[in-house]
Amino acid sequence: MTSSLFRTLLATTLTTCVLGACSTAPVTSTPDASPASTGSSRDDAGNGRPAPPRPKAPPRNDKAPAKTPDKATDKATDKPGTKSPEIIVEEAPPEPPVTGPAWLSQCINRQTEGGVIRCDADSLLTEPSAHVKVYTREPGAAGRTRTGPIQLRSNLPRKYRFFVVP
Repeated sequence: MTSSLFRTLLATTLTTCVLGACSTAPVTSTPDASPASTGSSRDDAGNGRPAPPRPKAPPRNDKAPAKTPDKATDKATDKPGTKSPEIIVEEAPPEPPVTGPAWLSQCINRQTEGGVIRCDADSLLTEPSAHVKVYTREPGAAGRTRTGPIQLRSNLPRKYRFFVVP
């Protein structure tokens, strides 16, 4: 009889300890789970104890944000003795100088491939010749000139396309 009484007392003591430990354990919650979304809080459980305080948020960083090129100020306004980080801006390589006739500088869009220069423009920049082939997308602008033909092509982005061949 003492062994069954001992087991009952041991089970009751163990249960009390486990329940006591669960009720005093700190509450950890995920940032996206708020008491309103989780159902009931500990105050609603009816045990009469207030909910434990929430853990404090990490301290805010009161330092000024890093300077960006848009907000950079004159170096004379910086504190003496401080070193600002060096900002390296990579620029696109400069466009190669125009090789060929001067009218190529008036092109809206110009590309060079294998020695052939392609130029798109909205006005007739030069007459066709043995080295310059001219295409147009407008039927009225196509035809023969005294120096060569202007051929019709319907898929051009601009009114005229010039091919300068070496």
